[in-house]
Amino acid sequence: MFKPALAAVLVASCFPAIAENIEHISIYANRTATPQQDVLASVTVLERDDIVARQANDLSALLAQLPGINLARNGGRGQLSSIFVRGGETKHTLVLIDGVRSGSATAGAKSLAMLPLELIERIEVIRGPRAAWYGSDALAGVIAITTRRAGAVELNANVGSDGQAGTDISLSHTVDQLTVRATAGASRADGYNVQPAQDPDRDGYNQKFIKVAADYQTGLGLWTTQVDVNSGYYEFDTSWGTEDQADTLNRTYLLGWGHQIGAWQHQAQLSRQLDRDVSFGPVSSSPFNTERDEFNYQTTTDLTDNLGVLLGVNWYQEEVAKAAPNFERDSRTNRAVFTGVSYQLSQLKLEAAARQDNATQYGSNNTWQLAAGYQFNEHWALRASRGSAFKAPTFNDLYFPGSNNPDLLPEHAVADELALDFTTADTQVSLAWFNRDVTNLIQWVIDKPENIAKAGIEGIEFSVAYQWQQWSQSFAYTWLDARDKSSDTRLLLRPENSINWRGSFSADDWSAFITADYQSRTRQPFDWATGSNFPDASAHTLWGVGASYTVSPVLVLRAKVDNLFDKDYYTNHGFAAKGTNFGISVSYTPQ
Repeated sequence: MFKPALAAVLVASCFPAIAENIEHISIYANRTATPQQDVLASVTVLERDDIVARQANDLSALLAQLPGINLARNGGRGQLSSIFVRGGETKHTLVLIDGVRSGSATAGAKSLAMLPLELIERIEVIRGPRAAWYGSDALAGVIAITTRRAGAVELNANVGSDGQAGTDISLSHTVDQLTVRATAGASRADGYNVQPAQDPDRDGYNQKFIKVAADYQTGLGLWTTQVDVNSGYYEFDTSWGTEDQADTLNRTYLLGWGHQIGAWQHQAQLSRQLDRDVSFGPVSSSPFNTERDEFNYQTTTDLTDNLGVLLGVNWYQEEVAKAAPNFERDSRTNRAVFTGVSYQLSQLKLEAAARQDNATQYGSNNTWQLAAGYQFNEHWALRASRGSAFKAPTFNDLYFPGSNNPDLLPEHAVADELALDFTTADTQVSLAWFNRDVTNLIQWVIDKPENIAKAGIEGIEFSVAYQWQQWSQSFAYTWLDARDKSSDTRLLLRPENSINWRGSFSADDWSAFITADYQSRTRQPFDWATGSNFPDASAHTLWGVGASYTVSPVLVLRAKVDNLFDKDYYTNHGFAAKGTNFGISVSYTPQ
């Protein structure tokens, strides 16, 4: 049953909701720039203004406000967060940062806990498999992040609960055909005790980040280069061992090129990335490193007025290292070719994509995607899609000394989606049904992982967005049935029902918003001591309020309060969630 506090959310949803009158562009759903309403997939795009206006504590909290995404936290900012896109495991969502495949090849996923919002320009979330475009990991969806591309000088500072404080600066300068951009900042927090029953201390974090990028337009195309470094440490609590802190370092070098030659648009990108996490304590240290070199090339053209085609290749090599004893194998290479076609005939649009990945250790995998859309009139559209996907075993799965299985196969999935969309100048409504069957799921059996588990995931997403004069609202409801097919039990940490609502009002110099986020009870992990599951986490509704005030054309003040009514809740057993907390920030943009 829904909590009584949710009644106001349900009533509010009867009144049209959010949306700015700007056209959002999807860049990553089909690897080409496409108006969001023309994409035959469920996509959410947040631009920099959207990100700032929401005043989220961190990236994980921001993503949890979006349709089809649930969050299980092991504490506050800096601590581990599990992101479930349409019920998929965290490792089943591919994270791209500036088009670069990101994350740990040992853990098999990208940790978002230490990726600062201050460094993000744009977020695109594609719900549903995209392996036919991106290969392994894009089994449940893709989170594509674009880092800051400031067009002017901007200074920001913020303070908040639990000793939170941060500052950052962005700037840009153009000389003829050369544009140079830079963003740098630092943030920290004392934190709070995330596991009161284990270790009576505060668990905070500290980080610094910098990005320097340049674009240079020549007769041979647009050349781009950038370097970004994000480093710091976070504290955590654990019920085993002595390690309770971790140093992190993420570093990326990127060189890109784009050029129009005749009717063909060419793009190429070369990158090198380091993902390092070193957990340590008084008597031990556990370093895990991933170094990834990657090359992407694609070309697109319109063969006729109705028919477009894309061809591409992708290559990446991963090398890993850990504390002794080392992995039996510490590197692997993946080579891939992919293609996509789109066909438009009056109101009918058809799309198809296919990709072949060939990797050392686990062989060849073929994936495909089919989609169709029909535009009934200028407002109503129907779309349907079906696609396959896979997730490669991690280095930990294959080679971790003493608990490895080198014979593991990739996890596989086939997913369907059917959606009805309604769009006007100030209204967007979407109703989507999705279904995904996952086989060869990797699950621990006694002392090693095996391909034995199967999962069935089905759900419905309903979202409404509307703006009327100075009032705007957004409403999203997700119903999810995610089950282990072998035992017919719900998958852990996934709520059956979740709702996100946001209402706002804007005047000449100020604006204010109120939010309500609800999720139903969730099944919790089992107790290692007894072998039985912990009790389900209770359903809960969290309220938040915020406001901003434009002091002058160059100065904006913002403030917000989360968990307004000090709700006592948790999303992962044993890990405390924050009570009522506040944040205050200021932005200065000199003319």
